[in-house]
Amino acid sequence: MRALCLRALAGAGVTVETAAGPEEALALLRRSAFDVVITDMQMGNPLAGVTLAEEVRGRWPRTDILIMTGQPSLETAVSTLKTGAADYLIKPFSMPQLQSVVGKLLGLRRLRRELERQKLVSRKLAEDYAVLQKLEQLKSGLVGRVSHELRTPVTIAIMAAENIKDEVSPSGLISYSKLDGALRRMQSTVDDLLLFAKTQDDSFQISRSEVDLWPMLERLIADYRPLWEKRGLTVALSLKGERRPLPADAELMRAAFSRLLLNAINFNRKGGSIGILARYEPQRVSFVFTDTGEGIPAGEQRLIFDGLYQVADHLTRTVGGLGVGLAIVRRIVAAHGGELSVESVPGTGSIFTLLLPE
Repeated sequence: MRALCLRALAGAGVTVETAAGPEEALALLRRSAFDVVITDMQMGNPLAGVTLAEEVRGRWPRTDILIMTGQPSLETAVSTLKTGAADYLIKPFSMPQLQSVVGKLLGLRRLRRELERQKLVSRKLAEDYAVLQKLEQLKSGLVGRVSHELRTPVTIAIMAAENIKDEVSPSGLISYSKLDGALRRMQSTVDDLLLFAKTQDDSFQISRSEVDLWPMLERLIADYRPLWEKRGLTVALSLKGERRPLPADAELMRAAFSRLLLNAINFNRKGGSIGILARYEPQRVSFVFTDTGEGIPAGEQRLIFDGLYQVADHLTRTVGGLGVGLAIVRRIVAAHGGELSVESVPGTGSIFTLLLPE
């Protein structure tokens, strides 16, 4: 029987070692790890197989046991299960039956190992996610505190510069203009940091009212005219559908639109163009910002919505900024129940679509 089982299992691609009795089997188990132990219930002694199974279960609980028995009865089945056996075969059995049962046990073992591996991976991911959340909280808290600490001295410096403006001599106007510009940029950076920290906070909420967003876009285009004209850009605002008020937070939507427009201005090529399309559809409204800038590589398009990220170092040096603008926009849009997406081809430009539900 042992030789037949060996040939059948080896023929099925299973590595097998045989033992003539319980002591020899235990010696093998002490030397190597085995997935399955196949034993006859009696082996000349009515309790030999049961004793071996109990010994294996006690010492090597991760090893499955398959018991062969010539006594097909309920009592035998119960006795087999009590030993901790995973399954049993009733003699006489065919070699395909043996191959099938052993194959099932090995398959279940592979499944258990995979489940254990997935549990470990899931646990590790959960631990890593908790660490990332903690780091995000620390980052947002630090950004918020630093911004608040900077806001007051920057505001005081701007007010002081305003007070001495009329006293500046003609020869000092250039220096004063540089000072004023630097202070304004610093104020803009601090404002971005404060809004970024606010939108990243778990308690971030919006205050909705019925808002007509079209005039807001018109005002922003007019406000930023000096910037886009300086770069030789053209800006076109177009409407599709019937314009109507939307339930939105006016202040935050202005912040979102302004950052998308500034993004299109700053990262555009000189002499390029910007298109803004307001598309009013049933149950939703979309605002599409199109530019003719350098574009964004496909592998980085998902990353641009993460805080403190910019696509390329040379753009950062040229344009400046902290890279929080799109992260702010995404959080504002998400708080409205909407979506922010990007399509871009490097060397051609980018299309940012802000979608709001009603």
